[in-house]
Amino acid sequence: MKIGSISIWRRAALGLAAATVIFAGGLMAGSRLLTSERTPTTSTDLLARVNELDAELKQMRKSEKQPSEIISSARNSICFIVSSYRLSASDGPPWPVLHYRLFATGFLTSDGMVVSNRHVMEPWFGDAKSQSLILHGFLPARERVLAYFPSLSTPVELSDFFSSTKADVAIAHVRLPPGAAVSPLRLAQMPSAPGDPVLVIGYPLGVTTMLAKSTALPYELSGLRDEQQVDRLARINLIRPSATQGHLSDVIGTSLMYDASTAHGSSGGPVLNTRGEVVGVNAALINGFNGTSLGVSVEALQDLLHKAELRRRVVSSQLNR
Repeated sequence: MKIGSISIWRRAALGLAAATVIFAGGLMAGSRLLTSERTPTTSTDLLARVNELDAELKQMRKSEKQPSEIISSARNSICFIVSSYRLSASDGPPWPVLHYRLFATGFLTSDGMVVSNRHVMEPWFGDAKSQSLILHGFLPARERVLAYFPSLSTPVELSDFFSSTKADVAIAHVRLPPGAAVSPLRLAQMPSAPGDPVLVIGYPLGVTTMLAKSTALPYELSGLRDEQQVDRLARINLIRPSATQGHLSDVIGTSLMYDASTAHGSSGGPVLNTRGEVVGVNAALINGFNGTSLGVSVEALQDLLHKAELRRRVVSSQLNR
């Protein structure tokens, strides 16, 4: 089933309901030929119900989009993230300061918020090597997190980070330049179900995949550091996300499982339904189980956004005292 088509289960349910109504209407019409005691309003009600089902089916078709439409409208809202942090020994010198960098994905939602994973906004979270050093007295510190949007030639820095303690999702504030052609993605209001088609957009393998989109650049940029390569890609409008599509294979609580292929670098990207709405945040892949990826549901993201708004109100009230 193509991603642009209505969920097969919903289509079947509507078709079955319509067929049942029509069949019942036929029986009613036939029975009226046998007896004159039937009221003439029954067939009118059945016809009205058929028309309602037909209108509902047409509305569902109208709201769905083809993959090309979804990618085109969502692309500029999906940013390439460069997240840098350091680990410093609590005792200071002579222990070295260790610097790390992570490439990932994020996307813009309402109120100037960029959404990604907690392990992207807090790169030491869930990293076995970093956690081992932290247990031995090293202290993590975020250096900076830059977001490269496809329509911008320079990055924007993220701030005011807020992470979920229950799921691998986080948000941060972004201040976009005036006139930036970046629109927030809509969040789905209805829960997803196994079998629903999805489309995942992100930056798998980071710089490598974007470099592969140009035959000349791999040679031109081979001598540059990763950050310089990203800056160069932004200046020539090659910050362009990639998309894969598949279906939800399972939904358990706030966890999603789907067969749309992903790779390292896709973490934090949106999982979209056929209406282009966010149903989840891509988070991980299962090694050794080809074609299976994991995400965090939009319900977990909405809960985090709600908590962030409550925190903002508390801080604002304290400042206004």
